[in-house]
Amino acid sequence: MKEFFTLQFMPCHRRPERSLIVCGRQFPICYRCMFLLIGLFLAVPMAFFPPILSFIPSFLMAIALNIPMLLDGFTQKRQFRTSNNLLRVITGFSAGFGLAQFAVSAANIGAELILKWF
Repeated sequence: MKEFFTLQFMPCHRRPERSLIVCGRQFPICYRCMFLLIGLFLAVPMAFFPPILSFIPSFLMAIALNIPMLLDGFTQKRQFRTSNNLLRVITGFSAGFGLAQFAVSAANIGAELILKWF
């Protein structure tokens, strides 16, 4: 249970310069992972409202929301440039929201298919 509350299950590098530090204590995950989780949690209310977009536009929007994080991570890993924590916050939040949007859209489509079959 300790691993869950300390977020040890997250595949994060946990570098101190990329993590939130409060009163000398480092948060267990970096800014990007933290805001990816925040984006996921803040998008949960979408599940309680009827879908505005059909699956294809929603799927494309979910992909588009993840592209900035992929580009930031790729260019940083290849050492084309250095990223900063504000950019990590923005890309992590948009990716988290995009992942949640994809999950909600897929669940709505799945529910519609199940209801049509029965």
